[in-house]
Amino acid sequence: MILYDLNCENGHTFEAWFASSEQYDKQHKKKLINCPICNSNKVKKALMAPKLKGAKKSNKSFDEKKVLDENKKFKTKLKEFKQFIESNTEDVGKNFTEEAKKIYYGETKSRPIRGETTKEQAEELIEEGIPIAKLPWSSREDA
Repeated sequence: MILYDLNCENGHTFEAWFASSEQYDKQHKKKLINCPICNSNKVKKALMAPKLKGAKKSNKSFDEKKVLDENKKFKTKLKEFKQFIESNTEDVGKNFTEEAKKIYYGETKSRPIRGETTKEQAEELIEEGIPIAKLPWSSREDA
């Protein structure tokens, strides 16, 4: 079996399978090949890139490669951001809620902190007007 890209006289492009190149030639001579869009039988082979055996070809399309490249760039930027946050904040661990309240209400010196909180504790802080942000990673090293 052989697959050809074909063009009709009206500029439509379509694919067609043939048992062999000779079968295409026979059907073309007899005007048996019609465009599925406009039914024209004036068709010709479109330019096609050959598939060469033995040539190592990636299974990924250009779009997939682009997505993978962008994903890699994103992960690199996220890692840099995480390092920046960790270098410029104090880790207060599970005491985050208490420390955030102390800082907000002026009970302790203001400083940038990070730590852990439950969903309920985070909602409580937000309700009190205490500004917090969820970091896009877990505090665990395996995340």
